[in-house]
Amino acid sequence: MFKRYKSTKGITLVALVITIIILLILAGISISTLTNTGIFEKAKEAGFENSEIYVTNSESLEISIYQQEVESYNLDKSFGLSFRGIINGKIGYSHTRILDETSVDMLITTAKNAALLIENEDTQFIYKGDEKYEKVICYYEDLDNIDPKDLIDLGLKMEEECKNYNPNVVNIGGCKITYSKGEVQISNTKGLNLKNKENILYAYIIPIVEIDGEKQDGTGYKIATNINQIDPKEIAKMGVDEALSKINSNVIKTGNYKIALYNEAMVSLLSAFCGVFSADATQKGLSLLKDKENTMIASEKVTIIDNPLLDNGLSSAPFDDEGVATFKKEIVSNGKLTTLLHNLKTANKANTKSTGNGFKSSYATSVAVSPSNFYIEKGNLSFGEILENIGEGLLITDFAGLHSGANAITGDFSLAAKGFYIKDGKKEYPVDQITVAGNFFKLLKDIEEVGDALKF
Repeated sequence: MFKRYKSTKGITLVALVITIIILLILAGISISTLTNTGIFEKAKEAGFENSEIYVTNSESLEISIYQQEVESYNLDKSFGLSFRGIINGKIGYSHTRILDETSVDMLITTAKNAALLIENEDTQFIYKGDEKYEKVICYYEDLDNIDPKDLIDLGLKMEEECKNYNPNVVNIGGCKITYSKGEVQISNTKGLNLKNKENILYAYIIPIVEIDGEKQDGTGYKIATNINQIDPKEIAKMGVDEALSKINSNVIKTGNYKIALYNEAMVSLLSAFCGVFSADATQKGLSLLKDKENTMIASEKVTIIDNPLLDNGLSSAPFDDEGVATFKKEIVSNGKLTTLLHNLKTANKANTKSTGNGFKSSYATSVAVSPSNFYIEKGNLSFGEILENIGEGLLITDFAGLHSGANAITGDFSLAAKGFYIKDGKKEYPVDQITVAGNFFKLLKDIEEVGDALKF
């Protein structure tokens, strides 16, 4: 899913804080180094039928700017290793941030003890791998050669451009540039040996404007694969324009309105409910989509895609964390639920194949079921045409309270929201302090049109 340094403009860096956290004992550790420790041989001697090691190396550099000074400069490097193995048909996990002979013995002992305590009868797997893995673009060499002082200059320029763009900018709620990179390696006793690395550059600013005593904020941001893609003036304009658009907000009467959901608002709603598409959730009775495959669950206008092979995708990868080759698939195709998301365990229970969605939230967790680049396929109507179809109603641009106001089991939600009142097919005035209530599954069925503004 970051870096900072020094200004070249002669500005005093009063608040420069350098925090370097190095959590790995052996920097740049590799699978070959691990296998040389004899970890697989020791696991076999301990009774494991098959075993696997999963290694992550990551680095992030984050720079914060405030009032034309570097407020913080944080470099974080981390290493993590997890071991898992099957013994007596049960699978045990263990993990560490330090690798030496003692930790290898600890990994094996801890995993064995954990496996022997498990009472679940689900079949577990250590995967031998696939014949072919697609090439995915998720690493950019140009990013690794960026001078940190150039990133600082970008941050300073973003803040400066906000105040130059509009005199009503009175403060900055946040200004950061982050660079991160990471590498994942998987190796097991069935001959699997995979490696993937990724990196990304991210910049954002939150300008605060004040007009006639009313304050509003907005966000300008850019996710980039090359430093030249970050235009401080463009990011500043995005944030300030959003803040200005919220000035003179009104409260509207309670009632039923025709609704248009801005793409980023729909993203937040979809992310809150994406777990309902997990086969693990349906098998545990935690999703209403149980036994709904090959039935209509949404409007014919709706196609939902999970695409881990998306170029420049933030969640792209050629394989999942079980070593299964990933592929693009339609979860919902023109309203019909075509498949749930599976890992090896859930696929075995459903007598089907894994969809390559066996992911870990970190090296220290077990394999679960998660989406990758998960989105609604774009339609044919422009943003303006969507508003024209609404005629009079509401455009919702932001939801808040998604963690507490959305029930993934029932699909019900009641969320604070912001947006605009729509009249005669155009934005009339901003609205806030409103609550939008509904049901996610009903919302999917009620969608009349999908816009063409697909943005990653």
